[in-house]
Amino acid sequence: MRGLVFLFWMTITVLAATAQEPEEPYIPQHPLDALTAEEIVRTVQLLNGEGEVDDNTRYSNITLLEPAKSEVIAWTPGKPVSRSAFVILRKNDKTYEANVDLTASKVLSVTENPTAEPMILTEEWEKARDAFMADPRFAEAIKKRGYANTKSVVCTPNSAGWFPSENYSGRRVMRIPCFQTSDKLHPSISRPIEELMGVVDAETGEVLDVYDRESVKLPKPPQGYGDTLPGPDPLQNPTSFVAPDGPNIDVRNNLEVSWGRWSFHTRADKRAGLIMSLVRFNDGKERRDIAYQMHVSEMFVPYMDPNPTWSYRTFLDVGEFGLGYLMSSLAPDIDCPQTALFVDLTMPSDYGASYVLERGMCIFERPTGDPAWRHFSNRRKEVNGKPQIELVVRTIPTIGNYDYVIDYVFTPQGNMTLRVGATGFDAIKSVEAADMGSASATQDTQYGALIAPYSVAPWHDHYINFRMDLDIDGQDNDLVRDSFVPRPAPDSTTRKSLWTLKTDRYKTEGPVTTDHAKGGSNWRVVNSNRFNRLKQNPSYWLQSHHQAVSILSPEDPPQMRAGFAAETLWVSRHKPGELWAAGPYPNLSTSDQGVTAYVADREAITNQDLVLWYTMGFRHATRPEDFPILPTFWHEMTLRPAFFFDMDPSMTFNPGILSEDAGDPN
Repeated sequence: MRGLVFLFWMTITVLAATAQEPEEPYIPQHPLDALTAEEIVRTVQLLNGEGEVDDNTRYSNITLLEPAKSEVIAWTPGKPVSRSAFVILRKNDKTYEANVDLTASKVLSVTENPTAEPMILTEEWEKARDAFMADPRFAEAIKKRGYANTKSVVCTPNSAGWFPSENYSGRRVMRIPCFQTSDKLHPSISRPIEELMGVVDAETGEVLDVYDRESVKLPKPPQGYGDTLPGPDPLQNPTSFVAPDGPNIDVRNNLEVSWGRWSFHTRADKRAGLIMSLVRFNDGKERRDIAYQMHVSEMFVPYMDPNPTWSYRTFLDVGEFGLGYLMSSLAPDIDCPQTALFVDLTMPSDYGASYVLERGMCIFERPTGDPAWRHFSNRRKEVNGKPQIELVVRTIPTIGNYDYVIDYVFTPQGNMTLRVGATGFDAIKSVEAADMGSASATQDTQYGALIAPYSVAPWHDHYINFRMDLDIDGQDNDLVRDSFVPRPAPDSTTRKSLWTLKTDRYKTEGPVTTDHAKGGSNWRVVNSNRFNRLKQNPSYWLQSHHQAVSILSPEDPPQMRAGFAAETLWVSRHKPGELWAAGPYPNLSTSDQGVTAYVADREAITNQDLVLWYTMGFRHATRPEDFPILPTFWHEMTLRPAFFFDMDPSMTFNPGILSEDAGDPN
């Protein structure tokens, strides 16, 4: 059902091609600023001037070609910034990559990539849909299902995946399921017309195949299906929070953000969504590096139903659709607090222009209602403590039926949490069973749960990979594993057993597994070249809360394209261009050219510039409580300082508490 979202984006991108330039264009002040509308237009003009593009060229992406990491780190505010663009374009059924130097107004290179299939273009989505719905086999299929015309039927192309037994090699294939809809039904929960699917070459418009088998009769939708969703709960009074003295967030230039001791740069990208860069923390003496860059690099969502109209649904959402392209506008008091800073984002269109996504990102601080720290004094009969607050940077891409709330959360303690909330609608399969007492219920629920009468939500997985270029106090880092190991207690004690920590250092690139210690383990990125006041090496823990990995067979074609999902964590040495967990072109790919290829040579990683690839994996065993809309289901991973600070940076300490005669703290 991912194709449904393109109904909205087709209108935006066509209008964007003729959008007027802003009256006061922003001039980039930082080397990592996103391309402006003017720079996007200038990129296309330079390519056109060299005869490399024409009016029929379509642009899968026009994005910032980042300067070298060393150049960015050496840059200081006020210095000139060099500006370049990286372009993936589609011309005459071929894929090209172009590098354009905007500072010198020069096309540096245009190179054909004969095996690359870039992200799906809006025009392809529309052409594939129209071709299938104009095919006489489609008309015959809906007629025999009782539809007099197409007014109550909508078809929505999806990415096709890759299966070697099919003869679609070299084609820009899309698969097209169809749905029964009406003005009363929300498009994302239109009822699926089972056993009907088209296979179309989206570039040529040729209908390659029509899958049409015995259909499931669609009964009347269950109550609540497509009805207007309820408003506020009449039994619950509204709540809100305010900052009476004003916000603590400072945003300068184009999204250089500071909050308390934190500072970072952020920008929007058509593929990655939001890119966080230069994440630093001021400990009162210096501004210390924590991460050079972080972003979602891929999202693998395989469904578990073997029916041909479902089994192909093994989406690689970032590389096939683009998280930034599908980011939705945020609603005050629903998606973000009314007091949040809402940011409009400039995005490139498929047509070589740009559009502005209003309220595409929000930044806000909030009290959590929890104590940051506290202690009750029995002697004084009082509580000493401080309320916890946090900063949230949020975007919400809507990918068909699913909405993913993607948060970067910062706390005064130096913690940073990567948080993803899945909401929206379960993908629904129409079945004959009204309840589990129906004759067909056992057959209908082999690969999913009945979540409403006549409606099964097939089971599926979500594997969201974050690329994390961590620079803990600098680029030269190590990755270590702290394992909790049980030990017999010494004879001198009455105890029989204890546990200790065993630290192992990873020496080469590759996957990092979790089956090495019965008691569990922590991963840490360590700077072995620096020390805190206790002569310990500063580090950051990766506190993983969701570690489900793919249990699909390695020979299963979807798993062959998404090898990263087989492990929670991978480590590689930093190399320019190694940005995507499933490779630069996962659409219609036949193998994983991403992190599994990046680490194949097993380079040494001791005291090196490291990149971690963390997969936030979770299985969605569907349930009736997902209906009619999925309550937000949160998953997260926290980066937590360990030996990084001399003490908790969130506290305002009295120096006397460190002295030997400080007295009884109670």
